[in-house]
Amino acid sequence: MRNELVTREVFELETSRIEREITLTREMFEREILLTRELFEERFKVVDERFNSLNFKLNLFIAIALLALTLANPTFVALIERLFR
Repeated sequence: MRNELVTREVFELETSRIEREITLTREMFEREILLTRELFEERFKVVDERFNSLNFKLNLFIAIALLALTLANPTFVALIERLFR
């Protein structure tokens, strides 16, 4: 009977210790995952801002190129000449 009680107490203590370790490990991983997620969100914000800036510049370049091609088009020039005669 005595051995059985000691074994049960040891088992419960060991189980309790293991559960605490699991809880601590889980909390540590959750903190690390949260920090990693925040870091990635910050980096993606920077990438998104740069992409938006680049996208605006590209749109501006396309608009200028289309305007230049339109103004250089002989048919368009002839049409403008007819309108202003």
